[in-house]
Amino acid sequence: MDFIVHEQFQRKANEYKRPLKHTKAVPVRTVGIVEDAAAFQGLRAEGVGVPQLPLCMNVGDSVILDFGDHFVGYLHFSLNHYQTHITDSPVMFRFTFGEKPLEVITPAEKYKGTHTYGWLQEEIKTVVFTPYTGSLERRYAFRYLKIERVDGARFPVCFTDIFVDAVSAVDLGDVAPFDIPDPMLQRIYHMSLNTLKECEQDVFEDGPKRDRRLWIGDLRLQAMTDYVSFGNVDLIKRCIYLFAAYRTGGGFVPSCIFVDSPPYVDTWWFSDYSLFFISCLYDYARNVDDRAFVEEMYDTAEEQFRLVSATLDRENKRFQSNVMAHVDWCPGMDKSVAHLGVYVYTLKQLLWLAEYLGKPTADIAVAIDEASDMLRSYYDADRHLFVTASGQVSWQSQIFGVLSGVLTDEQNAAVLQAIEASDTPYTVRTPYMMHYYIDALWGLGQKERAMQKMKDYWSVFVHYGFDCCPELYNPDDHFMSPYFKASEADSMCHAWSCTPAYWIYRYYREA
Repeated sequence: MDFIVHEQFQRKANEYKRPLKHTKAVPVRTVGIVEDAAAFQGLRAEGVGVPQLPLCMNVGDSVILDFGDHFVGYLHFSLNHYQTHITDSPVMFRFTFGEKPLEVITPAEKYKGTHTYGWLQEEIKTVVFTPYTGSLERRYAFRYLKIERVDGARFPVCFTDIFVDAVSAVDLGDVAPFDIPDPMLQRIYHMSLNTLKECEQDVFEDGPKRDRRLWIGDLRLQAMTDYVSFGNVDLIKRCIYLFAAYRTGGGFVPSCIFVDSPPYVDTWWFSDYSLFFISCLYDYARNVDDRAFVEEMYDTAEEQFRLVSATLDRENKRFQSNVMAHVDWCPGMDKSVAHLGVYVYTLKQLLWLAEYLGKPTADIAVAIDEASDMLRSYYDADRHLFVTASGQVSWQSQIFGVLSGVLTDEQNAAVLQAIEASDTPYTVRTPYMMHYYIDALWGLGQKERAMQKMKDYWSVFVHYGFDCCPELYNPDDHFMSPYFKASEADSMCHAWSCTPAYWIYRYYREA
């Protein structure tokens, strides 16, 4: 596989690597998982007791521990034999970790998702002799822990200690408080910060459960939120360096980086994600007084513009058919118009960066005019909607069409009203796209409406008692999953869901 490594950027990225912070968390109650039609996915954790040590278990026993909040970390425990009984054979425990109740009661052997089975949070640990003190090697993201004794030995053994060494690059206490009068927005704000905190590890992970990668689409939203909360600029800088350090053989910034697994990048890439490197640098320049770093990264940003520009099919006014874009997770969506919208949106940010640094702007300005004309050709003035060449109307096309700024504010407002009144099946499926919808409303000066849309969407997570914000949400199907109806693989703490903290900060602090 061809890839490019920029050794100087690689070295600088490592210079910004910081030790993680550690806290100890213990289970707060034992629970049973019960059916409840009013609960998320029809399941609720019901308290049945308080954990007591020693926790003694015979073969066939099981217990579900509730740690009271979402944690990312390593399980530590101590075992001993019971009173006069000795350990005359190995004992085995199955540990099943879950961010939600469904995960700890769904047998792993029933998993049929498209994501690898290895991401399921389950581990069998064999202990040969007691007393024993140790830990599980793998890092887990969870609130609930089911422990089952699965060996065949005829003697009890007891947990004499059990806790999680929770890790993160930041603490919630690092965030300066401010008054949020609305109780629901206060709860959403805390949930969003908790999501970001759990995803801030050695890099900004997309989700600490899976895929545990540095994705640039997630990084952009995480960094925006971090600037107004934790202020962990070193980690932001480290991640931008990493994307500049490891690129595809063609020079594109990769969509994601496997930080601990050389060669770090995969063969495929998303064109719109490469363009979001520009957005990451633009946001950094707007929030951090560090002109030297922006100058250092500018050539990589400009290169993304030139590389992506070369993939335009100018005759058909779209990107070449073999050029992949992410845009959003929405099965069957025609991404062509939204892809053009992202292109114009990011090129305008590149133009700002060029002006900020005193770089040449003529080529960028020409490209913006060319792409803007292409994008406007898809605007149906009678319907007030962007319509793809295939005749498809999607929320994603309208959102990035509005964010591109190729229409007037009056036209943009009509576009958002028209899509809200439409019955298209190609709707917002993820908090990621919901962020950009809020951004579109905010940019038109509709701040109150934007905040209400955000509150309506994220308050559902509060209602269901989530600790963090999930990867996706469909009110009509709680089991919807990008992984073939395998909801147990979905992430319930996902980076691109953290931006309510950003919008709430702006609403109250910039008023």
